[in-house]
Amino acid sequence: MIAMNNIHRPTSATGEKVYLLDKFLFYLWLLVPAYQYSDLHVENSRVGFWGIAAILIFRMFMRDLLLRRFVLASRGLAVPFALVFGWKFVELVRAPGHISTALLFFVDFLITYTCCLMVAPRIFSVRTWLVDFRRVNVFALVIAIAAHPFIPDRTDMAGWDKGASWAFAHPNIAAMYPLVIYLLTIVMFGTRARRRPRWFDVFCVAFSLVTLVMTGSRTLLGVAVVATLLAMLNMIALTYLNDEPNRNLRALNVLLKLCAAMVIAGGAYFAWLSLGAQAIDAAFSGRFSFAIEVLRSARDLVVGVGLLPPGSNLLADNVTRGAGIDGLYVNLVYGEGYIGLAIFMIAMLGFLRMAKVESRSRAYFGTVLVSALLFGVTETHFWLLASPLTALVAVWAATLGTEGGSRVTAHVGTPLPRRIWSGDFRA
Repeated sequence: MIAMNNIHRPTSATGEKVYLLDKFLFYLWLLVPAYQYSDLHVENSRVGFWGIAAILIFRMFMRDLLLRRFVLASRGLAVPFALVFGWKFVELVRAPGHISTALLFFVDFLITYTCCLMVAPRIFSVRTWLVDFRRVNVFALVIAIAAHPFIPDRTDMAGWDKGASWAFAHPNIAAMYPLVIYLLTIVMFGTRARRRPRWFDVFCVAFSLVTLVMTGSRTLLGVAVVATLLAMLNMIALTYLNDEPNRNLRALNVLLKLCAAMVIAGGAYFAWLSLGAQAIDAAFSGRFSFAIEVLRSARDLVVGVGLLPPGSNLLADNVTRGAGIDGLYVNLVYGEGYIGLAIFMIAMLGFLRMAKVESRSRAYFGTVLVSALLFGVTETHFWLLASPLTALVAVWAATLGTEGGSRVTAHVGTPLPRRIWSGDFRA
């Protein structure tokens, strides 16, 4: 009789062997946007962003070619993102001038989601993604704080002096990193990816909250409060209202979340009545009145005016106003019309569908997605740009769905014999 001791090797969401070089390249690719968002006047930054992505895609392609099979991760997102890319290409053709600039942002978007949805599930599992991505963001934030004294502040962006931004170009950009660290820590314990707190977990919570307050970002502070509230409701629902045999409490769970939504909406409405529209608009630096002006100027809000770089518009730009259009949804409606906004909603529903493989993951993924969507009310970095929030939502959804079986492996010819990793053979 022969006994075999299997060697436990880390595998990705697709069940493939994980290569250390792939993980290292993906970490570098994630850090390129942090470099782009820095006070440094970055030139030719797309060389790194596109180049690292090309190396990763090439490595995956050659590996599949040698093994005579091709792996398609995130199969459940194929149709939604085919609609997204198709409509963006139509809008690119209709772009009102400066099509070369708009084309660069289109390729950025294409590469971002190709890496997040197709490449990342072949490198990370759900757990390794949550753990490793938190480390990457802690590293980026620590480096930004340490390098800040040696980098002069940029003064060509509106609001650069409203709070601590360290080596980042704007407090709202800087605040994304502690927010993501905070969300990841909540998610890791909420989904039981980590069961017992360690000193690094305590450090991450304290570090993220302190740095988030230092940035003074009103939007992200509000998002952190909402995320905490939703996480607490998830904890109550999953701990005390779990479905038991012959006892379905899903309706009560949904009712609890609806009550939370009503509290949030009621608080916003109360602030609107007590402060007034003008005071709220002034508190948000005139974003809302400017957004209304921009939308009224659009020739056709059904199909939009054509694909433009995020934050750009035909009325004002960085020279005349200090900033372009603030807000993801205004950008979508202005550039891609109500059709683009509807396709965006389909993509978000696709993300939610990928996360429905397990109740805890579904609940906490909803918390993170709501946080990102609230961030989009005043900022454009989620969805349109390769931000930490974009990577968190997209890769987590992709790995969750892929581990749940949403993938396809197409063999070309006769599959090669599978290699079994084993320990010493003993008679």
